[in-house]
Formats: sequence, C-alpha cells, structure tokens
Amino acid sequence: MRVLWIGFGQAGGKIVDSLMGMNRGLYSAIAINTEEADLSGLDNIEQKVLIGKYALRGRGVGSDIDLGASIAEKSLAQMMDAIDNMVRWQDPEAIWIAAGLGGGTGAGGSFVLANELKNIFKSIPVYGIGVVPSVTGMPNEKEALNLSNTIKSFELWNHYFNNILLVDNQQFEQKSLTRESMETMFQRINDRLARALDTIMTAGEVRPPPQEVFSSSEIKATLGLMGDISTIGFHSEEIKLKSRFWRSNGMDPSTIDLENIIEKSVETSALTFPADVRGARAASLIVHGRPEHLFTQSIAAGRGKLEELTTVGKVRYGDYPDRKTKSLSAITIVSGITDFSRLDDMRRRVNELNGSNSPRYHANSDQATDPSLIEEFRPRSSTSTPSA
Repeated sequence: MRVLWIGFGQAGGKIVDSLMGMNRGLYSAIAINTEEADLSGLDNIEQKVLIGKYALRGRGVGSDIDLGASIAEKSLAQMMDAIDNMVRWQDPEAIWIAAGLGGGTGAGGSFVLANELKNIFKSIPVYGIGVVPSVTGMPNEKEALNLSNTIKSFELWNHYFNNILLVDNQQFEQKSLTRESMETMFQRINDRLARALDTIMTAGEVRPPPQEVFSSSEIKATLGLMGDISTIGFHSEEIKLKSRFWRSNGMDPSTIDLENIIEKSVETSALTFPADVRGARAASLIVHGRPEHLFTQSIAAGRGKLEELTTVGKVRYGDYPDRKTKSLSAITIVSGITDFSRLDDMRRRVNELNGSNSPRYHANSDQATDPSLIEEFRPRSSTSTPSA
C-alpha cells in the first residue's frame, strides 16, 4: 500500500521516523511541529514543516490543545503546499496522521489537518494513529493534564478521521526493566508499532506474491468508511533455524503452535489499545513467517477462532512468506471496537486528581461528545458536516 505518513508533533514524528527507516520504496513522509528541536531529531524524514514560527518562535504550544488547533488552522496553506507536492509525486492510496493524544501540537492540529485533507483529496482515506500517553511516575498535575487532553482530543478526532488506530503506551511498559530510560522505552514502542504497521502495509507487495494476497483494498475494507476505532494485536515466537540450531532457543513450529500464535494476537495484553474485541465490526489477519511454517489448516483454524472471539462474520486474511525471518508472527487488525473502558478509567482518574464529581464518560453513548466542544474547535475552513 502506498502511504503518505504525516507525523504531527513529537510523538507522531518519532513514529513516522521509525516507519520511514523500514521502507522508503512505498512510503513518503512529512513531519509537522511547532517545536523546532523536535524536527531536527528526525533522521529519516526529509520533508519537515515548522508551523507557528512567528507566534511561537519554534518553542511549541506547551500541551495546549486550543493553541495547537489555532496554530494549525492558521498554517493550513503552509502545510497543504508541502502535502500537495507529496501527493502529486507519490499518488498515495491512503494518508495516515500520527500524533500523541496527550500533548498540544499533534492532538490539537491533527483533526484540523484531517478535515482539510478530506475536503481536498476526497478519494483518499485519512486515517489517524492516536497515541495514549504513559503517565507512570508523572506528578499529579501533569498526569491530570495529559489524561484530560487525551479524552478531549479523542472526542474531537472521532469526527474527522476515517479510522483511528489507538496506541496505549502503558500497554508496552515493562515493569521488570527498572533501568530502562524513557527514551529507550519510547523507541522500543515505536519500533514495535512500526514493524506491525509495515508488515500490514507491505503484505500485498511482496514478491513472489503470497498464496493469499492481503491487498490495500483489504486494509481499506477492514478500516471502514468513517469513524471506526481500531486496535492492532501482534504476537510473535522465535523459531529454531536449522542452519544455526546450536545457537537457537526458539521453537520448531507445528500446526498447533501457529493456531496458538494467532489466538494470542487478540489477547488484551497483545493489543495496541486494551479492549474487549467482541462486537467488533471487522477484523483481518496476517500471518508472517517462513513459507514452510505457514500451514494452511492452522491459518483456517486460527481464522475460525478469531471469528468466534471477535464475533466478526468473516475475518479477512493474508499470508506474508519471508525466507529471512527468524520468527513466526500473527498480526490482527480489529476495527469498530466498542469497549472503551480504558477511557472510562482515565476519566475517573482525572476526576480523582481534580476532586471532581463530573459524570462518567460513556464512549459508546450518543452523548459521548459534547456538541459545544465540537463547535468550539470545528475548523472554520470545514465545508462538510462531521458525522459520529
């Protein structure tokens, strides 16, 4: 799948930088930020756009979503000039905008840009990658701000993207690694996410072609048309290599091993955003491994199990044969999830930190988004009516 990646803000820029380090043949990328220093640290992205330069002097918006949205709206012409050139050059099949939901630049600016992109490039779907911040060890005031921003930006994003892939950084914390730095942890998370996304985007492009091709049309059909929320499950096991059997501690894959790997890919701990996958609208499976380990019966049995676990009528799937890999992996995209208890927990935590008794956030309710909030932040350039 030909993709234009847009990294908006610090978190989004680092995710896209990791992706571009994996595949430059299918991808093009732009990094957008209000913080000049964050742009300078991206080694794999050539096209960088600093917005709000005269108002902010390259110093960022300080986790202010309102200011981030305002700067983005005033900078639409500047951003669209760069994006239009990339679209004309690459002819992407999809545009993905990655950003942190807890900050200001990406959280506030991404939905403004998404709205403009959908108005201009009507035939190209615009997907979002929203990163839920890890708040472990944060002071109470900063934790409350990050969680409040996350809930607020999620409500706003839900009206402007074709699909939002949620990534919860706390899912990837490793409590046992007491000496892991924040920088190392975030790089590990970004690399893991980038590997999963790259496998999904390139599965239909490998040569020779796989037995079951997972094309860009399958990705679009899974993600849907408007407003779905998705999570990606990933599980991998190291395999024994016959050429290096004396140094390999991995498994010798059997049919039951592959079934187990597929099933484990939708366990809560394996998902980018923790959720009960029952009741999802759509799901897709990609099995990545050496050709001799991609057992047809195991994949069929694994698909059947996924259909039971997600209650999706038919799970789309494809195989990704790779003679160089040292592992056997299953990646499952689950779209149209309905369990947002993680966001409920965040709302309760914010109330606790603020001493507030405000009502609980019901993500699946018709009242999930306050209309006045949407009116306050709706981009003035919008010519379409947002739909939930």
